[in-house]
Amino acid sequence: MRTLKSFFLKYRSNLIAILSIVLIGVAILNIYYSVEVRVTSNDECIWAPKKISKDSVAFFFELVKVEGVTWNAGIRDGDQLIEIDGKTIYDALQATYILNSFKSGEYADYKYLRDGELFTTNVYVKKLIQFAWLAGSLSALFWMLIGFIVLMAKPDGKIQKIFYSLAVLIVLGSTSVLIPFQTNFIAFFIENTFLATLIGTAWTIGVCFSPFVLVYLFWHFPKPFSFLEKKWISRAMFIVPALISISFITIAVLTIKYKSLDLETYFKIIQGLRFVAVAGNITAFIFLIIQYRRLKTKAEKKPLILFISAFTLAMVVQIYVGQIAPAISDTIYNSPEYYTPILLVVLVPLIFAYSIFKYQLMDVSIVVKNTIIYGTATATVAAIYFFVIYVAGQSISSFFGVENQGIIAGIFFIIFALVFQSTKNKFQDFLTKRFYPEQFAAQKVLVDLSNELSTIVGLENIIQLMKKTFVNGLKIKTFGILLRDKDGNLSLVDSVGMSKDPCVITESRIVQFLKDKYLITKYPSIEQSDFKLVFQDQKAERLISEGVYTIIPMLVKTKIVGLLLFGLKHSGSHFAGKDLELLWAAANQAAISIENARLYKSEVEKQKIERDLDLARKIQQGLLPQCIPDMFGLDICGEMIPAMQVGGDYYDLIQLSGSKLFVVVGDVSGKGLSASLYMTKLQTMIKLSCSADKTPKDILIDINRRIYEEMDRSSFVTITLALFDLEKQTLTFCRAGHMPVLQATNGTVQSYRTQGLGVGIERGIVFEKSLVEEEVKLSPGQIYAFFTDGVTEAMNEKNELFGDENLNAILKNKSKARSSDIVNEIWSSVRSFRGEAEVNDDMTMVVVKVK
Repeated sequence: MRTLKSFFLKYRSNLIAILSIVLIGVAILNIYYSVEVRVTSNDECIWAPKKISKDSVAFFFELVKVEGVTWNAGIRDGDQLIEIDGKTIYDALQATYILNSFKSGEYADYKYLRDGELFTTNVYVKKLIQFAWLAGSLSALFWMLIGFIVLMAKPDGKIQKIFYSLAVLIVLGSTSVLIPFQTNFIAFFIENTFLATLIGTAWTIGVCFSPFVLVYLFWHFPKPFSFLEKKWISRAMFIVPALISISFITIAVLTIKYKSLDLETYFKIIQGLRFVAVAGNITAFIFLIIQYRRLKTKAEKKPLILFISAFTLAMVVQIYVGQIAPAISDTIYNSPEYYTPILLVVLVPLIFAYSIFKYQLMDVSIVVKNTIIYGTATATVAAIYFFVIYVAGQSISSFFGVENQGIIAGIFFIIFALVFQSTKNKFQDFLTKRFYPEQFAAQKVLVDLSNELSTIVGLENIIQLMKKTFVNGLKIKTFGILLRDKDGNLSLVDSVGMSKDPCVITESRIVQFLKDKYLITKYPSIEQSDFKLVFQDQKAERLISEGVYTIIPMLVKTKIVGLLLFGLKHSGSHFAGKDLELLWAAANQAAISIENARLYKSEVEKQKIERDLDLARKIQQGLLPQCIPDMFGLDICGEMIPAMQVGGDYYDLIQLSGSKLFVVVGDVSGKGLSASLYMTKLQTMIKLSCSADKTPKDILIDINRRIYEEMDRSSFVTITLALFDLEKQTLTFCRAGHMPVLQATNGTVQSYRTQGLGVGIERGIVFEKSLVEEEVKLSPGQIYAFFTDGVTEAMNEKNELFGDENLNAILKNKSKARSSDIVNEIWSSVRSFRGEAEVNDDMTMVVVKVK
């Protein structure tokens, strides 16, 4: 379904053009049938049926026109018609069919009875055009041409679609001229079943639907009624005529195929459709009057006055032809001139067209003006070209000879083409300035805007320039700018002629709408008729009430940067055609400038943050031990490498005396700035808590109690706190959920994984019970490694971990190595293992070797 819709939208203009050409051809065919095929033979009298017995009917001449063709043939009122062309007359349709077989100017043999005596005479045959059919066919042609222009001006406009639909239905309704109702009606359907069914169905649909669509048009134009928001009303305007159409098609089938009804009854039912048409026209006229009264200004009412005049003319003509003409004439056959005013209905679509084009209704003015002006200009240029070629060719060929005339014409063609190409833009500018002064001024204003935007710096300055250009330069009274906010929504940032209340629009429907519009135009816009489809009802109502008629998207590579809201032009008309192209170009130039301004601002902010983070890194590095304590009997090296500028890892070496040293290694959950802030706070607490009279377990319990209330519940800290006591030759340590302590001795590595919860996870009792403090004896050559998980969990490009085994392999057999060499080897191994993969976590390593 989506593919079918995309195909239709992409080729919609072509499909509309093809359908319109077909229907215009049908309308022309109807005209041809009206003046050539469906003309009625006229003997300037009527045949009145009278019963002469219980089962038979005879036809008598009445209203024989004095000095008419039947009068001149000797026939008088009261004579009985017996035969035409040797065929006995028993039915009026049969008689009409026989007489219609004669061409204009031929003579038909009549046999008639007078006072019991038979007579034979020749009657000169005239032809009578059915003016109602001709008027309907001509009107249908004009409606179709106007409807095509209206729809092509704005293929996605709702009013334009309704107007075009009305034109299509009027053409279908005029196809009655193709059906021989007055002669061999049944035979036509039997002999041409498919064609006759197609024409009959089209005619029924046109006649049944057109009154409803006409009413529907004036429910929407020029301003839609609020009751149209109820969907069942629009559905009813389709369902009701559909039911009527189905009913009449069913009756036709019963009459023609099954002969359930006689023709007289069937034709009476068909006449009932006239009442549907009359009721529809009257209803449409009433709503047109209501629409007129709804409008406030004279400028708005002017075009509707012409519409009302056209309606009034049509109704007056219909009343005259239906009531007055029959009253003042004896019969249409004797006085056809009394019925010719029906042709005045042709003026109705022409009056509509004049009003639409003159007052720029339905956005058609641009299409019509462009077609006429540029078409005329092109024809003029072509005429000048051929004139120059002809005159110059004749003059020069007489000098150089006729045999060189082709070469000379070719040279002149090239010269003229070069001259025309170089002056084409100036010529177009002249036409635009002469015939479209408002558009020419707008073009200049928007070109200047595009030039200025490239020199403006700062989002606020860009917004002010746009507002100044559109409001002052184009002299529009309603204008607004919506830009994407931090949440991805479109928010009103500035406006003129609109309320300052917040206006936030989500772009979900806009994206799909613009995607569909791109299939039919390079310059998509959102018109007022589309608001309820694209926006939420409340937002649509607000935009409509604020006087917004056109919305132009600001796009950068299909990404919506913002929306520009426009009211009416200074002239009071909508932006359309070339206007939209200019606005679209300016809007997207503005979008690029706005995006560049945002990127520039973001880059400035990013650089500021980078500077701040770099300063934070220096501060954090300054908080780490700046020098290694010089303790007899211990070789110590420690280093922290953050994954970002700052990190959440922490280590410290707190010397209490010449023989006692606390080694602290911690890891705050997460990384980056927030982790580094917790780390700094933790470092301060540990420095204050470490004293000679406290064990590692006591210190961790104290820190957990103090920091628990201050930490976010999603954060915690893992810590290993170890006390080296050289007097006792012991190492006492306690792990609060941290990595194990590694001890390397004589080529073996032992891992101490004592229990303990992370700091900040639990308030106190559980935390205290979970901690296990362990003490080990120190021996010369032992290596103790304290580290964070960033070391063993360093990943390479295959997402493999560095792991405990690689770390243990480095620590083995290093009894003679210095601690700094061991740390450097660890970093070198990690970097080699990681390859091109980025650092995924902070890394800290402290190595203490017992001498």
